Amino acid sequence: GARAERLRAPTMLGVLASGVADAFSTALATLHPVYYPFIPYWTLIISAFCLSPLTILLPQLLQGKLSWPSKEDVANEWTINGKKYDLRPFYDSHPGGSWALRGAKGSDCTGLFESYHLFIDREVLLKMMARYEIKDCQKAEVPPMVFQDKFYEDLKAAARDYFKGKGKGAHKMTAPHLALCFAAWAGMWAMIYGVLFRDAMWCIPFIGFLSWYLTGNVMHDASHGALVSNPKMNHLFAHAAFPYGVNVSSWHIQHVMSHHIYTNTESDVDLYHFEPIVVLKKGAGHVHIALHAFRLAMILSTAVVHLAMIVPYGLLFGQVDPVPNHRMYDRIKAIRAHRAELRFEMSMEMLALFAYFFVCYCQHGFVKGICVQMSIYTISSFLFAFFTQTSHLQEECFLDGKGFETLSFAKRQVATSMDFATDSPFWGHVSGGLNTQAIHHCFPSVSAMHLRALYPRFRKVCKEHGVELKEARSLADFVWGFIQFAN
Repeated sequence: GARAERLRAPTMLGVLASGVADAFSTALATLHPVYYPFIPYWTLIISAFCLSPLTILLPQLLQGKLSWPSKEDVANEWTINGKKYDLRPFYDSHPGGSWALRGAKGSDCTGLFESYHLFIDREVLLKMMARYEIKDCQKAEVPPMVFQDKFYEDLKAAARDYFKGKGKGAHKMTAPHLALCFAAWAGMWAMIYGVLFRDAMWCIPFIGFLSWYLTGNVMHDASHGALVSNPKMNHLFAHAAFPYGVNVSSWHIQHVMSHHIYTNTESDVDLYHFEPIVVLKKGAGHVHIALHAFRLAMILSTAVVHLAMIVPYGLLFGQVDPVPNHRMYDRIKAIRAHRAELRFEMSMEMLALFAYFFVCYCQHGFVKGICVQMSIYTISSFLFAFFTQTSHLQEECFLDGKGFETLSFAKRQVATSMDFATDSPFWGHVSGGLNTQAIHHCFPSVSAMHLRALYPRFRKVCKEHGVELKEARSLADFVWGFIQFAN
């Protein structure tokens, strides 16, 4: 018996070693050589994710550390300018749809209120809101940030003047642009079919690009209610980049509720996605530029995977990540309310994604399937990271001291954005208008396709009010500024 055990152990190790060797042989045969450096990092990330139910979820479940907020725990309150409202009766008649209200439930949504209602008279809106005010409750804390000032009023007036006489809904995406986006979507799925059922691997880079194109031009606009006038269609089109886009429900929490209101502050969760490998703070230290470029390439290659799988996974279960020792997005004050309200949508999106991965597994097998999917995700992730992160993660976009604290909401949006090639039709189109982040943050409900035409008016108002508008001198300076700050 002992002799048999001694013989069995080497045999088992041999089988394991053979399996690993076969897996890497399949990976090397499937992947283009340009992806070879990413194999160890992908292996680490995928292994950690697959093992996390046993290594993280189960121990924390037994210790009672998992967080499961329910809708019953969420107050039916929306705080705006220090007043509390119960907007549930407004769900069906809200022009922006019930999704926008549900996603903000339980939080201070003053920033959303002031930035999204561009074409509605503010005083009329406040009078209409009065019927939903909760009178007999403890008064909410008035937000320290000034959301409405003369600068923002003039910006809004300039935008309204631009769209004046162009008809209702003129600030949404135009029909020709929508048709082009539909063609991109159809093309992406035709190529996905080619990869899955015809082994057409040449389609991989095109799928990666088209998934970004749909993310930047369709998903992003739709997530802000800026794509079309119908809110239900906006919510549907927000999934246009599936299966290579972000989880739309967790994106709403991260992007709309956090980043857009509290850009580049402690409450902006975009600053913590790379920790602890990269700490996006001034004076946090640096490594050799070659090592930094390598680690940045590795991290950014999984940016979309992180937002499509890791983030919703953390939000659904509420586990404490042992590396940064934080729960997912726990820096958002109303995170428990957001998690409870959007849990169902998040889980359905994840189930749909895993169903797609199952089809990939059936067609390609496990190792080849992962290689193909990660090849596409890497291209999509690099484009996503470049267009969504680089504009804000610049040294000049982080202001210290009381000077920044006293800035109004609109002035903060300008101060924390670095724009580039603002008059370029090409960059405006490929980036989905995200080369003009400053104006987008001030007018999130305006389709990004209009921002280039609006920019001269925006620049004029900034100049009149003495607000510095940051524009990169060149694309090289723009990219180098991000690389240096991230180090």
